[in-house]
Amino acid sequence: MPSRAKSQTKKKQIKSQYQEEALAQAIELYREEQKNPSDKQKGLRIICQEVEMKWKGKNQYVKVDKETVWRQLQGGRSWFPLNHWSLKVHNLESGVGKNWTDQFIECHSSQLHQFWSSSLDTARGHAVNKNTNKEWYDLLGNTIDKFKIDADCLWAADETGFQPGNGVKECVFGPAKAKIQYQQHNGNRKNITVMVTICADGEDLPPTVIYKGQQFSTVWHQDNTLGASVTHSPKGWTDGVIGRLWIEDFDKKTRTKANGHACLLLVDGHNSHYTKEFSDYARENNIHILCYPAHTTHIYQGLNVVIFRPLKHYWTEERDQYESSKQHKIDKTNFVSIYARAHKKALTPETVRAAFRKTGVWPFNPSVILDEMLAPSFETSAVGRLPLSQPSPVHAVSKKYLMALCCPRSCGDTGLDISIIPSS
Repeated sequence: MPSRAKSQTKKKQIKSQYQEEALAQAIELYREEQKNPSDKQKGLRIICQEVEMKWKGKNQYVKVDKETVWRQLQGGRSWFPLNHWSLKVHNLESGVGKNWTDQFIECHSSQLHQFWSSSLDTARGHAVNKNTNKEWYDLLGNTIDKFKIDADCLWAADETGFQPGNGVKECVFGPAKAKIQYQQHNGNRKNITVMVTICADGEDLPPTVIYKGQQFSTVWHQDNTLGASVTHSPKGWTDGVIGRLWIEDFDKKTRTKANGHACLLLVDGHNSHYTKEFSDYARENNIHILCYPAHTTHIYQGLNVVIFRPLKHYWTEERDQYESSKQHKIDKTNFVSIYARAHKKALTPETVRAAFRKTGVWPFNPSVILDEMLAPSFETSAVGRLPLSQPSPVHAVSKKYLMALCCPRSCGDTGLDISIIPSS
């Protein structure tokens, strides 16, 4: 397929770059000549002509001006960028045409690019800062070293939601004058939650599927080729009861692999991960829980960074293909079988390992978080307070809990085997 022809602006930019390279070559050759005896040195004019001949051999006509080279040798610089910029400033002050911005970006395409922005909550924008970043990786690195955690015992888990009847905007073909093309779905917006668990060595566990409902039905297990655990809750999300059952199921599925070694499990700040029953079971079975700093999972959590986007993409493809071929909607009786196809496509060993690598978890590498990804902030920008002074013992317990949230290292006597970093 032929490439797109370059615009006149782009051609001028390339020619200017060649001219700058030729000038740099002439300067370098002149400086090399100065090392020779004075009676054997080539003159600047001859050097400029030789450089021009070399470029002519490349089918490029480049003019190397002797005065320009001499000026740069004396500490000056090329006039090309300066004149170009001065012209742009002059045009800006005197009024510019409607295509000025596009031409300017094209002219400086090696330094400027256009990107689509993504929405980001303000709390998330400020949460990933230098203080929080250092605290998180210090805690993670110390925990890995202290308990000698290896890749096969380093896990991460998170929930994500699916709405079977909610379509997404797609590019389609239709009649030339039909401006609106409707995408038909059943409109089922009831959320189905899937808990995904991955390991730093590339393994993933069968997921846990949580339906919204008051009672459990055995038909939800039909065609469960993925071996997923299926449960329900009144709101369709994980809760304290499900969290306790899940950590026990996690332990059973990883115990043989751990072979007596400690496991490290990374989770977000959902309250189902921090009930007394959840933490007691984890502590008793040598499972150490680390919580990502608040509002930072879009940077630190590999599932959010790498896994969930392709998973949702494959899920949409499988759902649309099923509905178009079977003429049947997705519901609780067939969700697991359709989701399984997307899960297998998205969670390959290579992708799972990439989720840990790109977030600097394994191999441990805090440098993956670049300075431009961090927001400036105060060391602490939020303080938790009770609205009213509570009588003892409620006051004492609440105070202890707040201290554990804000300063986990100074509250080792709380009995909580959970480390939490305050959001800065």
